[in-house]
Amino acid sequence: MPYIAGVDGCPAGWIVVLVEIHEAVVREEALLFGSFEEVLSASPRPAVIAVDSPIGLLERREAGGRQCDREARRVLGKPRSSSIFSPPPRPALTVGDFTEAAVWGLNRQSFGIMAKVRELDDIMTPERQSLVHEVHPEVTFFVMDGLVPMAEGKRSRSGREARRAILGRYFYQVDEMLGKYPRRSVGSEDVLDAYAAAWTAMRIYRKEAGRIPDDPPRDEKGLEMAIWY
Repeated sequence: MPYIAGVDGCPAGWIVVLVEIHEAVVREEALLFGSFEEVLSASPRPAVIAVDSPIGLLERREAGGRQCDREARRVLGKPRSSSIFSPPPRPALTVGDFTEAAVWGLNRQSFGIMAKVRELDDIMTPERQSLVHEVHPEVTFFVMDGLVPMAEGKRSRSGREARRAILGRYFYQVDEMLGKYPRRSVGSEDVLDAYAAAWTAMRIYRKEAGRIPDDPPRDEKGLEMAIWY
């Protein structure tokens, strides 16, 4: 039976929720990898990988970021729209500190994900996009919960509990996987986001998923800039 993977960055690297699927979920496992190259080499090899990280970058700063970022914010509305960070333009990936990043107009959230964005951008190719797809957990939770945005942020206790409850409709071992790794290595919100990515990965595998926008533009590397849901 096929496996799919939902992936999120975490303090120790990348947390992967690997799910064996048939007509429904058969088995779940949370695995921790130090690099995304290791994710790509995971065994068993996933048929679809969905990752909470930008794929496809602009070459220069644009207000509101990429088209998919702007449209996703409009879909979510306030206050959840604030969870959609504009990724750094590709030339900004080499900056060494926040002072330099601010010259590019990056906020601390965008600067904070810089290393993960750079790592993924270094290995992504148009061919790999048939396997690896960009997702955003807040867009996924919006779709999972009947097109209703989450009422609270994921870092609040009630926000985490609401997301865990939604995931519990589709998965069976969320609570078990939340306790698998020390919080200093993998935050609970990282596991929940990886599970959300896994849900979208299942939809992609079953050809049920959509993407924002429907007809995404490509960046200068030929990568499509789209958020799947």
